[in-house]
Amino acid sequence: MKNIRNITSISLLLVGLLVSPLTNAQEQDLGFKLPSKEDVQTMKDSRKNKAASQSVGRSIMEAFKLYEEDDLQGAIAMLEQVETNSEYDKAYLERFLGNLYAANEKSAIALSMLKEAADANVLGWNDQAAVLKLVGQLSLQEEKYEQSIDYLKKWLMFTGEKDPSVLNYLANAYYQTKQYAKIIPPARMALAASDKPNKDLYTLMMASYYERKMYDEAIDVLIEGLNKMPEVTKWWPQLAQMYLSNEQYEKALETMEIADIAGYLTSESHYRILSQLYDNNGVPYKAAKVLEEHVAKGDVKATENVLSSIASSYHRAKEWKEAAHWYGKAADKAEEAEDKAEYLRKQGSVLVLNEQYVAATTPYLKALDYAEGKDKGKVLMSLAEAYFYGGDYRKALSYVNQAKDYSNQSRNARSWEGYIRSTAKRKGVDL
Repeated sequence: MKNIRNITSISLLLVGLLVSPLTNAQEQDLGFKLPSKEDVQTMKDSRKNKAASQSVGRSIMEAFKLYEEDDLQGAIAMLEQVETNSEYDKAYLERFLGNLYAANEKSAIALSMLKEAADANVLGWNDQAAVLKLVGQLSLQEEKYEQSIDYLKKWLMFTGEKDPSVLNYLANAYYQTKQYAKIIPPARMALAASDKPNKDLYTLMMASYYERKMYDEAIDVLIEGLNKMPEVTKWWPQLAQMYLSNEQYEKALETMEIADIAGYLTSESHYRILSQLYDNNGVPYKAAKVLEEHVAKGDVKATENVLSSIASSYHRAKEWKEAAHWYGKAADKAEEAEDKAEYLRKQGSVLVLNEQYVAATTPYLKALDYAEGKDKGKVLMSLAEAYFYGGDYRKALSYVNQAKDYSNQSRNARSWEGYIRSTAKRKGVDL
């Protein structure tokens, strides 16, 4: 019941995400004209009705009995021995045998036979329509995409029907051949002809627009699909990614928040995207809390990168205590000495910002064990600052003097030396 309420409320919320009117075309230009019902009837009436010869007809009936008895191999073997004397008999036999090979999962052989039967163009109306459709379908399956397009179009122009499955195959074949603009007409026509929405068609249309960098249109398609099928949970992060690609950061965050409320976010990447979106939209506290919560639940692995992201977000949120805690965890997880030193230095820095000057010296001193070169000079100056504000002027002066040996800190260290000495003198501390 809860999920039903979620779906209903989410559908209502989607209205607020719309950025432009949805496409609702019932007809699209396929690039060729479908025959009218009258034209199709005329073609049917003019098509000659033929029958297989007695020997071929009898063989097919016997093979069909074997097929019904689950002796598929026997049926195929029997028909392979049959000889034909007319073009019609050959096409009729190839169509039946091709279907048996397809049932036996030998698609390549089936496709070859069925294509020959279709190309003969001598079968009865229903048989010809069926073989054209099957050649288009099997060609798609066998990754012969241009051939699939050719025969699916032949079927459409032969029957004049707007069969959603055929139109779906056609849209898929266009996608596989990277004819992205051509995906939309058959996909839209298939949706208009269907009793219910089709997830694959919306996915194809979204891909069509995305590959052409038409992000507004891709967004509209996803929203339309989600309004009709909000339970397709994988579309929510995709919609957010579309907004990101279109630099609509607030919309991206809003989308992911809705999905999170509905319980549609299920993977580590989802939670990391949500966290990043909070950061991008100036809400670093929530960015940190999302990752922290899902690390605790085991949904997100506590990697160095994740731990440092939590720390950085708390840092930006000015949550000094939490930032210090997570910088420490990141330092523990880090494998490179340089990274350990940087996390420990940052841990000390946020403790200084929190006016925990004495506590800050602990991570700074640890950082000295890992820092090298100019980074060491930076840590020495940080130590001097922490000891100075903590009231230990002697140690502050000691670390300032060490920092003077590093070119990137020498000028700053000399300034601090004078400041430390004057402050100590004013406060009656003998250095």
